[in-house]
Amino acid sequence: MTHWITYSEPSAKRLTALLQQLGQSAICESVTRIEPLRPEDPFPEEKPDLIIALSQHAVAVYLDHYFKPSHEGVSALAIGKATAAKLIEHGALEVSTPRVANSEGLLAMPQVQTLCPSQRVWLLTGKGGRDLVVNTLADRCDLQRFSLYRREKKRVNLPAGFEPKAIWVGSIHGLQQVDEATEPLKIQRQRTMLVTASERVADYARERDWTKVLICEASDAEAVKDACARIDHDQ
Repeated sequence: MTHWITYSEPSAKRLTALLQQLGQSAICESVTRIEPLRPEDPFPEEKPDLIIALSQHAVAVYLDHYFKPSHEGVSALAIGKATAAKLIEHGALEVSTPRVANSEGLLAMPQVQTLCPSQRVWLLTGKGGRDLVVNTLADRCDLQRFSLYRREKKRVNLPAGFEPKAIWVGSIHGLQQVDEATEPLKIQRQRTMLVTASERVADYARERDWTKVLICEASDAEAVKDACARIDHDQ
């Protein structure tokens, strides 16, 4: 049986390759397309006191189109390892990640806890999605939000009768598209293992009657290896 990777790119190909290296059969069929957006407000030349990045897609758009040499040396908080990876590779910013890869973990970081109203913070994110960070920080600092991408539904092309070993989803938007796709394929939520990128997505899945849910940080090779062992044991 085959793992179905529904992540958007570039995560989908990376996860598929990792699973194949582990001897697993995997098919890369994304359910979400990422569309870059032009922010309503231009990025200033003057660097902020802090950059908070909520998505690797937002980071990619920022570095490819809006980073300026004057921003070099800014402290940047990335919500997770995948988001941090491209910032670290770029090398111009001082990058930190929370112990727990979610909005709550990020808000608990000392760099956030000590913010004051005079400090300028840029939030790199996508359009829509969760607003916990922006709502929490709106009155605590001089916050400027840059929505740099949006998720668009992508048509799924899977063979009739396809029965996945496990379905890997990276976001609530992705899970919503998976839910639509599983109906015509007759994939049963009560029998199919669903691997989610976070507890928040897992909770959402359980609310939608997925009963076999496993949480795995897909950018962590050891976590993926452990998830595969648990899935194989369940078969």
